[in-house]
Amino acid sequence: MDKLLTAYCAKRVPPAVQSKVRVGYRIAEGNAVILYEARPAFRPPHDWQEMVVAKFTYVGTQREWRLYCQHRDLRWHTYEALPSAASFAKLLDEVDADPTGIFWG
Repeated sequence: MDKLLTAYCAKRVPPAVQSKVRVGYRIAEGNAVILYEARPAFRPPHDWQEMVVAKFTYVGTQREWRLYCQHRDLRWHTYEALPSAASFAKLLDEVDADPTGIFWG
């Protein structure tokens, strides 16, 4: 999973704008992965502000990954178009394609 996410984040932002936009991820809450986009803060300019894109959680008892999106209420909601999959890559592909516009806008 780390290799897949590292490669995904590296290819998501073209080299020409990497000083202005970053895509990254972090492991959270033990079984969760947060994908985020970061941009330089207005003040101070050396700080970066993260905006979450998606949350993936692994449910070991079900042997599946679940996908969540964040709505205007800043709470995580199940992504209804593809709520879960056995393959993490399948959910990451869904986030990348973003057919509903909920992840990348």
